[in-house]
Amino acid sequence: MVSRDTTVHVTVVALAIAGLAVLSRLTDDPASAPTVVGFVLYNGAVLAGAHLYLAWRGEDGLVPVASRWRFVAAVAAVLALGALVLVTDPVPLGPVSSDALLGATAGVVALAYLVVEARDGYRESTAGGGH
Repeated sequence: MVSRDTTVHVTVVALAIAGLAVLSRLTDDPASAPTVVGFVLYNGAVLAGAHLYLAWRGEDGLVPVASRWRFVAAVAAVLALGALVLVTDPVPLGPVSSDALLGATAGVVALAYLVVEARDGYRESTAGGGH
């Protein structure tokens, strides 16, 4: 039997692909604002759309609701930083550029997410005290 998580994820990805197909028909410029917004929304939907939907509904399923919200927040932050890189010109900031700084910030967000999830998973696994 297919899990609820899988059903929701397949539906969200199908809708995201349909939206991307519509967007590709409407715009020709890959650097235009609608294309960048579409890119961010598409990737956000594919990566975190199912988690957002299930967290919003409060459904645990395979993943706890709190973990879903953390994942959605991390994906949103990384995609926002990526979109900022796409829509702004790099500015030199001493020995690095603004793009490098934004990329490093996205890396820190991803690493922080992994650390928080690992810590939370460890605490949850040892909370029972039976192991």
